[in-house]
Parts: sequence; C-alpha cells; structure tokens
Amino acid sequence: MQNKIFFAISFSLIFLAMVILYKAYLFDMLIAFLLCVGSFWLKDFIQKIVKYNILACFISVLLLSVMVFVPVAFVLYQAFISLRKINWTQAKGIFDEFREMALDFIGSIPLLEGYMPTFLNEISFNSLYTYLFKITTFVGENSLRFIIDGSFIIIFLFIFLYFGNRLYAYVCRILPFSNHQIDQVALELSGTIRIVFLATLINVILQGSAFGIITHFFGFDPVLLGIIFGICSMIPIIGGVIVWLPVCAVLIYQGDIKGAIIIAVYSAVFIGFIIDNIIKTWIINIVNHKILQKPLKVNEIIIFFSILAGIGSFGFWGIIIGPAISALFIAMARIYESDFLRRE
Repeated sequence: MQNKIFFAISFSLIFLAMVILYKAYLFDMLIAFLLCVGSFWLKDFIQKIVKYNILACFISVLLLSVMVFVPVAFVLYQAFISLRKINWTQAKGIFDEFREMALDFIGSIPLLEGYMPTFLNEISFNSLYTYLFKITTFVGENSLRFIIDGSFIIIFLFIFLYFGNRLYAYVCRILPFSNHQIDQVALELSGTIRIVFLATLINVILQGSAFGIITHFFGFDPVLLGIIFGICSMIPIIGGVIVWLPVCAVLIYQGDIKGAIIIAVYSAVFIGFIIDNIIKTWIINIVNHKILQKPLKVNEIIIFFSILAGIGSFGFWGIIIGPAISALFIAMARIYESDFLRRE
C-alpha cells in the first residue's frame, strides 16, 4: 500500500513537471492531436495507395497544410503588398471626399441630421490612420504567432500520424477502461472532428466562391476577396460583414449605390443566412449519414453551436476544440448510461 502511495505521489510530481516543461507546446500538441484523430482516415486511405507509412503521413500533412495555411499566407502576402502600394496623400483626399458625401447624404434625413454630422466631424484621417496602424500591428503580431504555432502543429501532427496506431494501442493498455469504452469514445471524437472539418471546409468554399462570383461582376478581384470572405466566414455572427461592408463602401464612393445594395442583400441573405445557417446544417447532416461509415447519434444543431462556442472561447482553433469537448462529454455520458447506470 505504501509503495502505491509513494508511486502515485512521485508520478503526480513528475507529471506536473512534464506539464511545466512542455507548457509552451501543450496547446499546439492538443490541436495536432485533434487534427490527427479527425484526419487519420485520410492517412489510412493514402497508405493503401503508397504502401509506406512515412510517405502517407507526409502526403496527409502536406494536404492539410495546403488547405489550412496556404490560403491564410496568400491573404497576408496580398495585404502586405497592398499596404506598400497605398498613396496616403491620395487616401486622405478620398477619405475627406467620402466624409463630405456621407454628410450630404445624412443631411437629407431629418432624423439623423442633428446627430451624425457631429460624430463624423470627430473622425479625422489621422485618428483613422492611427487606428489602422494599431490593427496592422496586432494582425502582424498574431500572424507571426499563427505561423509559429502552425509550424509546431505540423510537426506534432506528423509525429501523431506516424505513431498513431502504436499510441492508440498503448493508451488502450494503460487506461482503466474496457476496449469497448475506449473505442466508443474514439469513434465519437474522430467522427465529430471529421464532420466538423469536412463541413467547415465545404462551407468556406461555398461562401468564398459565392462572394467571389458576385464581386467579379463589379470589377473586384474575385480570388482574393473570395479567400478572405471564406476565412472570415468562420468568425461567428460578424464574419462576412468584415468583407462585404467595405466592398459596399467602395461602390458607394464610386457612385454605384445600386451595386452596393445588391452585394449587401446578396451577402446578408443568400450567403449569411441561407448558406451559413441552412445549407451548413444540411451539409453536417449529409457528412454524418453519407460519408461516415457509422453515423453518429448526435444532433447537427449541437455540432453547429459547439463550433460557435469553441471559436468564442478558444479563437480560430476553437473550430476543432469546441466540437471535441462536446463529443467527449456525449461519449462519456453514453458510457455512464450503458455501462454504469443500467448495471446499478
């Protein structure tokens, strides 16, 4: 008995030391582990073709990296190039002209005439430039952090994929659960992440393509705006507004008020409501029942809200963490109901 107590204390202290030692990498390891759980089917599929485990892991990591990191890197590169080309003197003239247009428009509305002009006069180009500089600095710092985290996630993902089968067998041996219980939790977790990954990817492609098509008819760069809109679509509530609102402002400045109204209604109703709310839920249902070999007994609305909650709590990677936590909770609740509650 004393040996067990001593071992438990020693193991707890060593485990705490390991957590402190790898504290800076724990979040990256968690994301890589969840990506491994959700994409292990892809590695198995590729390995059936190429035969070699290490080559299948490399191709899987390469495909996932291209889908996740390349679009973000493309947008950051284009943003950097665009900032270097800005003529700030001309930009100040455009800002002053746009503010005068806004004052004239508001002046024609009696209800806003006494309030908005004062608000617009308080906004200067210098304050806007300072705010833009702060945003650029913030985006630059977070972009660098995203690249560093992404690099470590790629490395850990390759390791988890390569040693996946051995790690799973080892976990099955050391955990005080039956193989049936572990398999049930693994099935719920991997299935949920796979649903989220495929549904999110399809949703991003649909929204980005839809916005790119509509902006093409008004003379904008459809590829760049489509990618930006697709990335921003993962942000809850305000996602697409970040993109289509400035586009509408540019059209209004150019005098194309009709075009601005068309893009606003198209983006808010068709993309923001129909695709993001109705079609996305339908996609989750299709992936669950048509792509998974064994459909999960989970409501699509739960997955949808777990994505929103995950993004709100953990940021970008909450897309994976939120559904994973919900899947673990559901799996543990079902195990308790089937293996413990009924037995009692």
